Amino acid sequence: MARIRAAHQARMQHLRPWAAASPVSSRNGDPGRSVQQRFKDLEEEFQRNLAAATDPEERRALKHEFGQKRRVQREQDVRLGKRSPGLSIQMQQIMWARWLEVAVEHELEARRSFKELLSGAHSDTLLIEFRASLVAVTAAAHTVEALYGDIKYLILIERRRDKRHQQLRHAFRTAFGIPDALDQRLAGELAWLFKRRDSAAHPYTESAPTEQHPAGINTGAENSYTNAVTSGRAVDLAMNLLGVAEAPPKPHSRWIERWTEERAPCHRGVVDELRASRQARFL
Repeated sequence: MARIRAAHQARMQHLRPWAAASPVSSRNGDPGRSVQQRFKDLEEEFQRNLAAATDPEERRALKHEFGQKRRVQREQDVRLGKRSPGLSIQMQQIMWARWLEVAVEHELEARRSFKELLSGAHSDTLLIEFRASLVAVTAAAHTVEALYGDIKYLILIERRRDKRHQQLRHAFRTAFGIPDALDQRLAGELAWLFKRRDSAAHPYTESAPTEQHPAGINTGAENSYTNAVTSGRAVDLAMNLLGVAEAPPKPHSRWIERWTEERAPCHRGVVDELRASRQARFL
């Protein structure tokens, strides 16, 4: 009996400091997310210990102690507003997946209009393409922002006075272990995307000379900058970044690895289908 108790205590000592160690600083802004991740660490350790235990008494002791930890965690979630008291259903929208759907839907609409322009369609088609492209480009940027929002509490983020695209680049490099060559390409594409997004949201409100549209017609500068071609580039960036997130070259921590596992259904059920729909409709 003493031997069993000693083995149990040795295993449980790995569970007790679950609220202390963390790869995330509380300054990232959501202590509740950090507490939830640490509890997932505890749960994984409990499952490993339970699988290794061979004595029924030891297994009962492990389950009892984990049950107490789970009760404390739920009470803390209630205090933080992460859970309602009593029985409740927890739901979540993965916002980067929703924004990607918006981006691809409007990119494909812009592609259809672009093909009509190549066939000599009138100015109404140019406006339809422009509106669809505005949504596609900004939605692609929102996809990137929402991806950052989904992982920023899982890593230690340095306080920087960078531009937004630089902050995002550094966060993704840290989270996913992006190698230097890919990181340099990502930096350039993020700078391009957020320049396009900002020009749409904060336009230069004076007349300017006409410029050539990719369809070969002279039109306003806005149309030459925001069209089916640029919306395709914006969605390509979002898709490529999500590809890195799906299989990170070097995940920052177990928290990022677990996040990747939890988001795998979104990649299979949303991203892969959207990627196939784009490939079926080449520009």
